[in-house]
This record gives sequence, structure tokens and C-alpha cells, in this order.
Amino acid sequence: MWNKLSNIFEHLTKKKRGQGADYYNYNEFIPADIQQRRSHLRIELFLPLNFWRIIRVAGGIDLSDEALKRGDFQRVPTGGGMGLNLSGSGVLIISSDEFFKDDYIEVDDRVFGKQMNIFGRVIRAGSTNFDNKKICEFAVNFINMKESDYEYLVRSIFDKIKLLKNINRRDYLNSL
Repeated sequence: MWNKLSNIFEHLTKKKRGQGADYYNYNEFIPADIQQRRSHLRIELFLPLNFWRIIRVAGGIDLSDEALKRGDFQRVPTGGGMGLNLSGSGVLIISSDEFFKDDYIEVDDRVFGKQMNIFGRVIRAGSTNFDNKKICEFAVNFINMKESDYEYLVRSIFDKIKLLKNINRRDYLNSL
């Protein structure tokens, strides 16, 4: 406990002196019932995404890289789609490919400059016709995500939101 506290004080001292202190995770000292839910922070965007439909072939229960290698699940190519909003826990996608609730998906693309392979499960799906074309919208909840990918994704979302707030503030001040 004292070791962790000394790390916090060292971090705060470096930050106060302007020595470019790295991010420090204080969540271990905050009670679980009041911790900020970083996974619910969403950013609205237009993010082209490549993804695979994942189909259960054998008796595999858990979707993982090992289960794919064993042949329990199979990847089926799709035409890709567009991410409309993104959070640490999932993404909302529109595509010409139709998905249904409880379908599995693997996002296989660069997200904010980092190549990611993230499994997900469709939790909500719907479709509509627009200009004689079928457009499908589905919400994906990420599953079995690597901790490093999760941290990178959340940190990138925070950075993008901060950048957008600065741009909006600068535009407002310039209009005065």
C-alpha cells in the first residue's frame, strides 16, 4: 500500500514540476461503486472497418484465437462497414451485410493507428432500405479484448475528445 502511495506522490511531484509525467491509474484507490466507467465514454465518428463474420462450426463454447485455430469457429469474409460511434466496450456499425443478435464478429483493422483484432458479439441489430439498398445497423459488444488494446482504445478516445473540445473552444473564441 505504501509503495503505491509513494508512486502517486512521485507522479504528482513530476507533474507539478512539468517533467512530462506518464499517466497513473488511480482506480485502485477509488471505491468500485464510484469509479468512472471509462468503457461508456463514446466518440461519434466515421471509421471505415474491416470485419469478419464468425460462425460456430464445432462444439466450441468460448470464442478465442485458440478456438479459431482448433476449427471450432470459422471466419467468413464480409464487405466491411462504417463505425458510427466507438467506446472501450463496443462499436456501432452500418454495413450492407446483415447481422443478427448474438452473431459473432471479429474487427480486423487499424483503429486510431494501431492494428487491432477484436472479437465481439452483436447485441442489437436492425436494417432499413434507403435508396433501394439495404442498410444494416448493429451494435457490437467487445469480448475477450486484450487489456493493452482496451487501454489504447480508451486513451485514444479521451485524446480525440480533448482535441475536439479544444478545436470547438478555439472556434468559439475566434468568432467573438
